[in-house]
Amino acid sequence: MKLVFDIGGTNTRLGLVHQGKLGPTRHFKTDTSAHGIDSMLDRTQEFTAGHRLDGIAGGLPGQIDRVTERIVHATNLPNWEGQIFTAALRDRLGAPVTAVNDVMIGGLGEANYGAGKGRSIVAYFTVSTGVNGVRIIDGSLDRNARGFEVGAQLMSDDEGNLSTLEGLTGGAALNRRTGSDPRNIHDPAIWRQEARFLARGLYNSCLHWSPDVVVLGGPMMHDISIDEIISEMHQHPDMTGGWPEIVPAILGDERGLQGAISLLGYKTP
Repeated sequence: MKLVFDIGGTNTRLGLVHQGKLGPTRHFKTDTSAHGIDSMLDRTQEFTAGHRLDGIAGGLPGQIDRVTERIVHATNLPNWEGQIFTAALRDRLGAPVTAVNDVMIGGLGEANYGAGKGRSIVAYFTVSTGVNGVRIIDGSLDRNARGFEVGAQLMSDDEGNLSTLEGLTGGAALNRRTGSDPRNIHDPAIWRQEARFLARGLYNSCLHWSPDVVVLGGPMMHDISIDEIISEMHQHPDMTGGWPEIVPAILGDERGLQGAISLLGYKTP
C-alpha cells in the first residue's frame, strides 16, 4: 500500500493507493501554524493505521531543499518555512517519501490523467493567489535544478513599468490593483486585462518550453476566458509556426493525488 498527499494553503488531501489505483481518501483543513506539520503527521498516521506502507509521494506549496530536507519558499505556508518535512514523514510512517511543489504534482496529474493525457510535452499553469507553472515531458517532470518559478518572470504592465507575471495577474495582484476580493469582481474589462497579462506570460513560456498543449488550472481560471487568452496570444509574433492548444484543467481537486500516483512511478492507463 502507498500513500499520496496534496497539501495546500487551505486544504490537505490524503489517499491510499493499491496497484496504482486511488482508494480511500481524506480531506481536512490545513493547519497553517508552526505546529501544522505535527498536526498533519498525526492525522496521516491515523488515516493509515492498519496499513503497511512501502511508498509515499505528494506535493506542498513550497520547495524541499534537497540537502537539508527543509521547506523553503513556502509562500502560502510561511509558518512551515525552514521546518524539516520529508524526514519527519518518513520517520513517522516508516516508508520512503518523495515530495515536490504542489504545482508540479498538479501538472503531473493533468498530464497523465487529465487534459494533457496522451500529449508528449505538457505545460501546466495554475492561476490562483499567485501564478506558477511546470513542464511535463512524456508523463514525467522536466528535470530542473531548483524547481520552476514561472510567475517570477519579468514583464511590463500596460504603462511600461517593470513587474512580474505574478505581480500582474493572479488573486493577490488583482486584489492589490482593485482593492476587491476577486470573487466580488464582475467587470468584464478587468477580466480581459487579466487575460491579456496572462497571455503575455504564456507567450514567453511557450517560446521557452515549446509544449504540445498548455493546460490552465486554478480558481482564477473560472473567470479568465481561455478564448480571450488565445485571442491575445495571436496578437504577438508567431515565431514557432503555430501556437499550442490551450485548454482548461479537468481533474479538479483530485489532480494533486493523481499526480502523486504518477510520481510513485505508475504509468498512465
